[in-house]
Amino acid sequence: MSLLPLKHGDEPHLYSSVCVEKMAPFSSTVAEETDGGYVTNTDWDYNRKYYCGACGLLMRDPVQTECGHRFCETCHKKVLKELMMCPSCLRDKEIYERVSVATFEKCFKDRAIAKEILNLEVSCLNQGCTWTGPLREREAEHKMNCEQNLRRCPFSVVGCEEMISNHKIEEHIQTSIQHHLNCILRSLQQFRKVPYECPSLEGITGNRKEMDTEPNQWLKEKSQGENAQEELKVKLQTFENIVTVLNREVGHTISTVVEQEKWIKEQDAVIAQLKSKIRQNEKSICLKDVVIADLQFRLEVLENTSYDGTFVWGISDLSRKMQDAIDGRTPSILSPPFFTSHCGYKLCLRMYLNGDGVGANTHLSLFLVIMKGKYDPILEWPFSKKVTFKLLAQQDRNHQVVSAFKPDIGSASFRRPTHTMNVASGCPQFLPLTHLRSNWRAYVADDTMFVKAIVET
Repeated sequence: MSLLPLKHGDEPHLYSSVCVEKMAPFSSTVAEETDGGYVTNTDWDYNRKYYCGACGLLMRDPVQTECGHRFCETCHKKVLKELMMCPSCLRDKEIYERVSVATFEKCFKDRAIAKEILNLEVSCLNQGCTWTGPLREREAEHKMNCEQNLRRCPFSVVGCEEMISNHKIEEHIQTSIQHHLNCILRSLQQFRKVPYECPSLEGITGNRKEMDTEPNQWLKEKSQGENAQEELKVKLQTFENIVTVLNREVGHTISTVVEQEKWIKEQDAVIAQLKSKIRQNEKSICLKDVVIADLQFRLEVLENTSYDGTFVWGISDLSRKMQDAIDGRTPSILSPPFFTSHCGYKLCLRMYLNGDGVGANTHLSLFLVIMKGKYDPILEWPFSKKVTFKLLAQQDRNHQVVSAFKPDIGSASFRRPTHTMNVASGCPQFLPLTHLRSNWRAYVADDTMFVKAIVET
């Protein structure tokens, strides 16, 4: 703070040019210490009574003058020394000859307002720090312990000019070893270039007259040379200690890196083993999924299989399947297998929803298919049992359609199968399609139709 001294005879209009007028809360981004009040962040706004009438900051050790205005204690002393009048009185144009000086000189410490100021909520001034709290805590503890406080590097004595946060000092030392070694080397090279000449014997004995006339000057120069030599020795020893510490740190860092590399290799080996096990487990799971799917299919077949020669076939999603048959995508559909007995013939039904042979496009065709079975070697061939087909009515039994046939023992369809199944044989004109469409609701419910096959046992 700089104030211009004024004489008592100066005109009042001159005072306004040297007084600090506090029209708004103090705005500053400077985090350094000041001779006056406490620096605060620009975002904080406090009552005007907490600000010094001279420096414009929150008052430090506030004093109140006899004229009723408040100042920092140091600001009051400076203003009293330079201006001799109260700046607030000058601002408010409350100037009275001689009285203003006397009232401004007399003051007392305002402890009440000091407590209020120290309890004000403030923020840390260091960039990147989010701390907030009472002013007293910031000044007493946080200011010294803040992690964002900038400090000079410990190697500043050898030329490192970095300013580092408290919590990054160790990191800076670890990452800047090469830089610090270069700084030490440059410093040692500079010390080698320092000229130092020891006085020669000739200079000491040959100039007795000069020594007699100026003994104090000679002794002074000798003492300075010895002091410089001692100082160089101390600095050299310091640098040697620093180099020793750095070498130890470098060795520790190298050993740490080697251990980390070894650990990474071990982890890579473990990861490779785990990946191999995962691949094996995935293959096992896939095989088990196939087995489970096969078992589920077999279970469904067993649940729907008949062993008494009577089989009811429920054909669901009938509309779509009929359209597929008309379009030629799926001309026929097969039923699940059934048996005439537990050790009997293995049979299934084949239906052409749009007809086949003489019933193509006009009739629903229904055939019996003899399949290759486990017990075929002990059965009688050719197959000669009577077969009856029924289209079950779901509303009126009078609409039930029945058709029966006796197998032609000369046909290859009823001989012992040599392949998976024989050629289908049965009723190509089982039901006219016009009759089915006109009585759709009698045979179809929920888009499902039921067909029953009875094989004489």
